[in-house]
Amino acid sequence: MSGNAKFSLATTAVRTNALHRYLAVFVFLVAGAPAIAANMPPFDPSQRADLARIETYLNELGTMQSRFVQANPDGSHSEGTMYLQRPGQLRFEYDPPDPYLIITKGKWLVYVDKELDEATYVPVERTPAYFIVKNNIRFGEKIRVTSFRRGNSVFRVEVEQKDQPDAGRVMLIFTDAPLQLRKWQVIDAQGSLTDTTLINPNFDVPLRDALFEYDGPAPSNSN
Repeated sequence: MSGNAKFSLATTAVRTNALHRYLAVFVFLVAGAPAIAANMPPFDPSQRADLARIETYLNELGTMQSRFVQANPDGSHSEGTMYLQRPGQLRFEYDPPDPYLIITKGKWLVYVDKELDEATYVPVERTPAYFIVKNNIRFGEKIRVTSFRRGNSVFRVEVEQKDQPDAGRVMLIFTDAPLQLRKWQVIDAQGSLTDTTLINPNFDVPLRDALFEYDGPAPSNSN
């Protein structure tokens, strides 16, 4: 990421936008109304069955560790490692030169800039990451499936959050046989695209509790 981008991220407002960009993928993981709510586009029985499979898969997902490559709206690329342990624990660690760490800690989502030695604490319930720490994952009233496509053993599910228009839209991409999350694309409220690809994801792997602990600097602000 460029020096100008790093400088911009030092501000609270832009750090919040970065949080939305990096975490909007989790907007689809929500506890809510029954699957495939009435306000979604009409799906045929086969599509509904596929969406139900995807919902079941997400609910049964316990742990995941994966490398990722992220194409940013400014044309730069970031890499790092993602760790997920449902419910409640999430860690995104970016490789140098990107000095960023995103981690859930209790009721907080912590966005850490290690270069500036600063941490921004945001209530998890006010971020898209809130939904991934919930026990039950449902497509429903709060999360609308706006489009669903399938072909060549690939599913593409586009979702948006009804109550959080600033979170933008997310395209989730799964491979089938076996069904696995492989990629996501986020389009924010300004139309900027962030593309994240999982590299050799490992599912249902043991993860150390220490991965989800954070004892760094006190927050520069809390919202």
